[in-house]
Amino acid sequence: MKYFLVIVLLLLTHCSSKMNIQSIPYNNQLKKVELVDIIFNTIALKEIPEPYFKDYSNHKSTTARDYKSYDKMGFRDSLLKHLSEKFEHTVLKLIIITPKDDKLYYNAFVYLSDKSIIGMHVKDEGNFKLWMDIIFKDQYQKLEKYKDNGQFERQPELNPNPQFMLTLGKGLFSQKWVNSGMLIDQKPYENTGAYLYKNAPKQYNEAKIAKEKQNYIKKYINTTRPSVVDKALLRELFQEFIKAKNIKPNLSKNNEKVYEEFENSAGYAFPEELKLLLTLHNGIENTGFLTAEQILDEWNNWKKIYDSVDWMLTDLTGNSYADGRKTIGMYTNPYWIPFLSTGSGNFIAIDYAPGNKGTSGQIIAFGADENKIRFIADNLEDFFRKLIDNKDILNNGF
Repeated sequence: MKYFLVIVLLLLTHCSSKMNIQSIPYNNQLKKVELVDIIFNTIALKEIPEPYFKDYSNHKSTTARDYKSYDKMGFRDSLLKHLSEKFEHTVLKLIIITPKDDKLYYNAFVYLSDKSIIGMHVKDEGNFKLWMDIIFKDQYQKLEKYKDNGQFERQPELNPNPQFMLTLGKGLFSQKWVNSGMLIDQKPYENTGAYLYKNAPKQYNEAKIAKEKQNYIKKYINTTRPSVVDKALLRELFQEFIKAKNIKPNLSKNNEKVYEEFENSAGYAFPEELKLLLTLHNGIENTGFLTAEQILDEWNNWKKIYDSVDWMLTDLTGNSYADGRKTIGMYTNPYWIPFLSTGSGNFIAIDYAPGNKGTSGQIIAFGADENKIRFIADNLEDFFRKLIDNKDILNNGF
């Protein structure tokens, strides 16, 4: 028992660097924590906006424009943003439980991106109370209906004064009953630590998230294909390109350290055709062509997005579309090597993870505005041919 109390004390003394906030680290010891062991931080939420309606003013239907509906999703997003700023880490998931008996506060559990959990007491007051009354209105009306029709007298095992739970997160808005005696009950106050551990956000399971991504993309990866670039032809096309556009490339430099750093991080070789291209320039002013260092930097930036637990497979694939079967519909992955910027976070890249009808080493467009991962050219030579012919391939696909 003494050893267990020491563990609990260690769990509950994890504090924010700038705020005197007690938090609990997410690990296997969390399963042993009970409700009485948790220190709840009293948090004021005075900055929460008062209830407001969704904006239907631009809807094509007159009836819809006159419809009044509270913007619960807007409230969710503003609350999560506010708490993320307060705790200096992204709030991945938030569980809010209505007050019990005569208590004047809500209990809440905040899951932060640093894999810690904060227990909160939030007073039942101000704009927060107004939002909670709106959100739980249907639950309270249903409860009154149960009382009026005598359901609690017929089923004495039911609790006539249950609580309700609101769970919020990215794309998540869920309401459930707590301690009602019903089979659908949530029981956060029984074996609380185990409950918090079991219901942690998916982002806490980095290994599973990484495996899902890898299982998805591995069938497309092809980095071992021999280079098919014609070196003499590529040099000739590059010279024709800079002459046709009347541009002057910066003098090339030795980039072996950059290539080595890329290969150590990527696990595959830096593209031979890009190595050749970078013997012909070290960036070209006002064209978007990147230096070797810039290629590495941009590749690292996109890899961080791919690797981030905040970007699950569904996030990476949910809003991106393939170009026929030439490319795959994915926001980013480490097998695209950007070598030319088209501006505003959009790039032209060599593709080592093509679609079923694509070819390893093909040229694609991807980025912030490229909802469709556009096929551009079969290879770097074909890409320069299209540039020379003034083909409209660099404009963003949105």
